[in-house]
Amino acid sequence: MLNIILCALVVMTIALAITNYLPVFAQEIEEQYRFVFKWGSNGTDDGQFLRPHGIDFDSQGNVYVTDRDLNNIQKFTSDGKFLYKWGKKGDKKGEFKTPYSVILDKYDKVYVVDRDNNRIQKFDNNGKFIKMWNKFDIPRSTDNLLRPEAMAIDDSSGNIYITDTGNNRTIKLDDNFNFILEWGSSGKGEGEFTHPHGIGVDSSGNVYVNEISVPRIQKFDENGTFIKQWGSEGTGPGEFDLGLEHLYVDAEDNVWQVDGSSNPRVQKFDIQGNYITSVGSGPCVIPDEVKNDAKKMADYNKCDGGLHRPEHANVDSSGNLYVVDRGNQRIVVFSPIK
Repeated sequence: MLNIILCALVVMTIALAITNYLPVFAQEIEEQYRFVFKWGSNGTDDGQFLRPHGIDFDSQGNVYVTDRDLNNIQKFTSDGKFLYKWGKKGDKKGEFKTPYSVILDKYDKVYVVDRDNNRIQKFDNNGKFIKMWNKFDIPRSTDNLLRPEAMAIDDSSGNIYITDTGNNRTIKLDDNFNFILEWGSSGKGEGEFTHPHGIGVDSSGNVYVNEISVPRIQKFDENGTFIKQWGSEGTGPGEFDLGLEHLYVDAEDNVWQVDGSSNPRVQKFDIQGNYITSVGSGPCVIPDEVKNDAKKMADYNKCDGGLHRPEHANVDSSGNLYVVDRGNQRIVVFSPIK
């Protein structure tokens, strides 16, 4: 009888702890970021998406979004008004096969990681083609990119980092895309990669790389020397779902990580890997009959703040978080609560 009473007390204690924990965590999220607006719907017209993926901003706050299935780049104002688009499926200049990521440098030049063409393309901010790269003079290694997925630019040095996913490595280039070094090999150990995916660089030149198949973020110095890693599989703060999406390092050296599709949220860390907060919830799935109608999407509010299969996230100069909510064919914006 005593054992039964003790077991009951243990169960009640655990239940109380969980009950007390969940509201605190939810309150922490609510107090740090709030939903402000969204745009987009399913389709092929201007301002619509089939599979939005990458996102970045120019110096005027305009927003650039890649669409993997439409094979184009769309340009919007900061509040989601359509401005311009370019690109179609193909392998010629200005054409794309799965434009995966987009990044702008401090001169407002646009770089697109054209994954299935195994190259990087450069444009001005109105979509005029400038140059492209797919091969580098890499000693004792393959010269060609193979299914690259992300790119980061160190604004202080101009150095460029690319996750060369098909070769399970990271490549470092100068600002003219001349080869400097490479690191990484296939594996799950420190400094190894299994499908390297997202990449970011902080103000000290440290580089952060995640992987689709391993729930972790690895941190390296500018020479590719392993520093640390963090993360494990799970749904709690600082844990990740298998199938990690992209990461981003903002101007204040916060590391933003988009979690997997079954745990749709964006987690925020400091550069030591300490968990700060989480933004978004879900999965919140918008019905197709709504998603396929731009007017209904604009009026639909049941998923405001909710996410479904998010892919990329980025932070503008005002600290607003823009999330590519791919499963719902839209962009969702959260604002920090001052």
